[in-house]
Amino acid sequence: MVDFDANTPQLKAVKRLADAYISLDLNNLEPLLSKDYRYEAIPAIPEIPIQTKESHIQAWKEVYSVVSKQEVRIRHWGTAFKLAD
Repeated sequence: MVDFDANTPQLKAVKRLADAYISLDLNNLEPLLSKDYRYEAIPAIPEIPIQTKESHIQAWKEVYSVVSKQEVRIRHWGTAFKLAD
């Protein structure tokens, strides 16, 4: 389960989606995606076509068939540069 404070409707939706992916059970994911769902890599990657709900779930089934555990970590990035005095 993802651990963050989901106190807005948007964060609650993100948490439900993250929990569904992390559970490794696509039965948890399917109800969260609309029938018109499309997955599109941005920027476009030729090897990753635009996916419908069905093709996206099928792609994840292939990934999940070889994964036994999924861990998500949130990193806090610092600035990439420092201004001179």
